[in-house]
Amino acid sequence: MVKKKRPIATWRSILPGNLDPSRFTLDELRSAKAAHAFLTEKIEGPPGFAEYMRAYRFLLFFGIVCVVEDKYPAFTRCWKEIEALFTGDPMFEDGVFAQSWVLMDFPFGPERQTALDYFEEFLEGTEVGPGFQRLIDEARKSRLGLYYDVGRTKTVASLRELLSGRTLSAVPSTDGREPGEILLIRAIRHGDQVFLWGDPKSFSGEMKGRIETMVRDKLFYFSEEPTPEAQFEAFMKRAGPYWMSCVTKNDAIPILDPDHYRTYLADRA
Repeated sequence: MVKKKRPIATWRSILPGNLDPSRFTLDELRSAKAAHAFLTEKIEGPPGFAEYMRAYRFLLFFGIVCVVEDKYPAFTRCWKEIEALFTGDPMFEDGVFAQSWVLMDFPFGPERQTALDYFEEFLEGTEVGPGFQRLIDEARKSRLGLYYDVGRTKTVASLRELLSGRTLSAVPSTDGREPGEILLIRAIRHGDQVFLWGDPKSFSGEMKGRIETMVRDKLFYFSEEPTPEAQFEAFMKRAGPYWMSCVTKNDAIPILDPDHYRTYLADRA
């Protein structure tokens, strides 16, 4: 049996002709039939996952409109560089891993607001807002993590995070992984379920010690945090571009600093 190839979901795939969002006016974006279909199509999977993915697509579309309008210059700079560096790389063809960091974690507002925060503000008082609130609340608490399997069944994968030691039981979506692999992934909770958000990036289990040492050695980038535990949380929340540069298949891209996100804020008034 030939395995059906999954369609590539890039940022541009929601727009007519797969063109860059900057090629469209705001009115064209709002009325695009392809975008409407993307936002309203039926989503397969558990009900909680479908709820989250539908809300996430609206968040993604909100981000695109903000870029087109250049509403938040630091956000625009971040979006465009991440797109230039990593869009088209097969490691990021899920359309979720890189984009989620830009939308949910990048703190560009005057009070460190993210696009997720501004999305919540945009929805305030609307009829549809409550339908997106659970994703907003849980996505705000989420971050990238480094996990390895400690046991699984057909319905649950038990994972433990390097360094923090925190454990979670997630809906398994990592079939075909090698035993002992370390997974770089975002986990988002929905009630008593946890979904692994996007395609995991994997490291050999033999690299466990090296990865732990590497992270500890780089915590000084977040020395403003009061404890090593808080520094680790900040590392995994804010160092998205660093992790992307670690797993990209493009050898021409250098390893970015863990605090690379600050470069997008440099011109902020």
